[in-house]
Amino acid sequence: MTKPRAVFLDALSLGPVDLAPLERHAELICWPSTPPQLRLICAASTGTDQIDGQACSELGIAVRNAGRYSTASVVQVTWALILELVCDLRNRRRQVLEGDWQRSPVFSLVEPEFDELAGRTLTVLGAGTIGRGVAAVASAFGMDVRLITSRSGAGELEAALRQADVLSLHAPLTPATWGLINAERLSWLKPSAVLVNLGRGGLIELPALVKALQRGALAGAALDVLDKEPPGAELEALKEVPNLILTPHIGWASRQARQRLVAALPAELQSHIEE
Repeated sequence: MTKPRAVFLDALSLGPVDLAPLERHAELICWPSTPPQLRLICAASTGTDQIDGQACSELGIAVRNAGRYSTASVVQVTWALILELVCDLRNRRRQVLEGDWQRSPVFSLVEPEFDELAGRTLTVLGAGTIGRGVAAVASAFGMDVRLITSRSGAGELEAALRQADVLSLHAPLTPATWGLINAERLSWLKPSAVLVNLGRGGLIELPALVKALQRGALAGAALDVLDKEPPGAELEALKEVPNLILTPHIGWASRQARQRLVAALPAELQSHIEE
């Protein structure tokens, strides 16, 4: 079996010790001290919430990310989930698999009924390239679009949520947006509304969302992101929540997007070198 790789920082602080016990279990790289020459952390992602920005700033370490590589992929998966919710495709498949269609006295099963998106309102939280991309597709469906950000005024945010038939979350996770969609703001949504989150799990207070779905205060939700990824045992309870679709953080991950990500990193590195 291939040994895992391990980096031992500040090994000098241990003095002259035998590191053989570690080396038996891992391919070990030792630094006498934390490398002072670290000048750049380049996140192979759109978000940088996994990096302590304040600590990096204090240590003079630049932080960059590979933005915009995933826009087409996230927009596509966002709409796949919206349509899954609105058209209730899971039940349609069940009707076929369980023989309901074969037993039908007519050619089509029209129940449970579904509504068209045309004339409905999409509220997008997050006005970056992904949010604007989601909004552009909504226009093709004939939807009205409300585009807001976490910096929108309280009154504007409330009005946009109350008008939403579909709420799509694409804001970055910051101290200001953590738990932004809480119990109070969920209560502003129509009982017929659906919510999708392809931003960050922390944007939503998950227990409040679960309660809203369980009591029918919200028609459905689709989450591609959770607070903890991969999730642990807590996922089991979520599997039983009515009208909740969970996908394993796939929005960013089309084949083409992953290749664009790799291609973008050298440019970020070169740009930092040239500064």
